[in-house]
Amino acid sequence: MFPYAIERLLVVETVPEIREVFLEGAAQLGFDFALYAAQFMLSVPSSVLRDKPIVFTNFPLQLMAAAQMLGRLDSDPWIQWVLDNDGEIAADDLQALPGVVSPSLQLAARHGLGQCQIVSLRDKVLDSVGAVLVVPEQGADAATLARRWRQSGRELRVLAWVMHMRIATMNRALPVTTLTPRQREVLTWRSAGKTVGEVATILGITPATVEKHTRLAREALGVATTSQAVLKAHVCRLLVPPDPSGPRGPGLS
Repeated sequence: MFPYAIERLLVVETVPEIREVFLEGAAQLGFDFALYAAQFMLSVPSSVLRDKPIVFTNFPLQLMAAAQMLGRLDSDPWIQWVLDNDGEIAADDLQALPGVVSPSLQLAARHGLGQCQIVSLRDKVLDSVGAVLVVPEQGADAATLARRWRQSGRELRVLAWVMHMRIATMNRALPVTTLTPRQREVLTWRSAGKTVGEVATILGITPATVEKHTRLAREALGVATTSQAVLKAHVCRLLVPPDPSGPRGPGLS
């Protein structure tokens, strides 16, 4: 089952398909419940674009609804551990550390899912963070978790890594933004390092018109500066592809 799950992860094309393969694979490895959470494109400033987190799980709906009532979990110790560490740790071991109090792990324990293994996906993919939490079964004790992890923790870890890397290579759901052809031309030339005056000369318009199109592009993209507009247009694939056959392609003097 394990090699088959890896093969399937490499060919599926959507997050729901990846979810199905991963959860089935985790169950085959002895973990009935699993949660995956990740965020990508962290090097892009949030003022320009923030990729939405990807989260999926088969934890009980009642537990997930209660977790939402806890509010933002950014400062929860297990999330901080994932951000600061590589590898994995049992929830009990994390909560045994001095000063560690995890509301979400305590909530999971009240639902019979407190015995979980936390796997950090830090540094597995450039500009991303991620984690996997797995639970053997509802009501499991610490000995059961330790035994399952000894038996199949290595395979589960590899499965999580491959899944994380596969999701990272998928096309992102970019925001829908419309720029006029002239706005795209202006930003493309600005991205090539041309000044306002140089862009005006290249396009046969006045510097004031270049400034106008730049301002309108910033407004359409929802950013404050021209540098942010160029970056967001690049990330959203809105720049004009250079024409190598023409004398007016970006990068030519």
